Amino acid sequence: MIACVALLAVLPAHADESAKLATTMEATLDIMYLDAYKDYTSAQRQDAVREIVNNKYDLEVLIRRAMARNWSLLTADEQMQVRNLIDQLIVKSFVEGMTGKERPILGCGAVIEVSSKRIEVPVVISFPSGKTFNVLYRFGRLQTGWQIYDIVAEEISIVSNYRQQFDDHFRKENGAQLIEKLEKLLKEEGLDASTITL
Repeated sequence: MIACVALLAVLPAHADESAKLATTMEATLDIMYLDAYKDYTSAQRQDAVREIVNNKYDLEVLIRRAMARNWSLLTADEQMQVRNLIDQLIVKSFVEGMTGKERPILGCGAVIEVSSKRIEVPVVISFPSGKTFNVLYRFGRLQTGWQIYDIVAEEISIVSNYRQQFDDHFRKENGAQLIEKLEKLLKEEGLDASTITL
């Protein structure tokens, strides 16, 4: 037992990221499928999911990477609003996207070390219908720990996809108009994160 503990103590800090990601994902699915939450409204589920995710990861890392240079075009107040709105959109699209579907089975693979500051965790999401989706979570090591900086779903980078949309937006419009678009999107029903367009 002591030998096992000693071994764990010398393993690289990122060795637990796959388990942490799996635990976080399963906890968000619990909100959708456990009887304890069956009486929750969609808004209550979104709040519960958001709390779980934000306690584990800083989504601003993902958001700022997607916005890239456009982030600096926003005022401090606009940055805060955009961060909160996109955070809400991500969670809402998850909750609405899973509603009515059977609980999927998650398979988190071993951590892939890309460099001393970059790792990846492959995840296979399998639905009872037989459909499977391959998702790759990319992490960067920051002062706050390992944070997700991109998600590649079926070989499509979410960051690259949205960066192009943000670039297109800021060629003609500004931060205030982006906030208006995000607020409008939040009011839509049946959001799907893979098809959201600005």
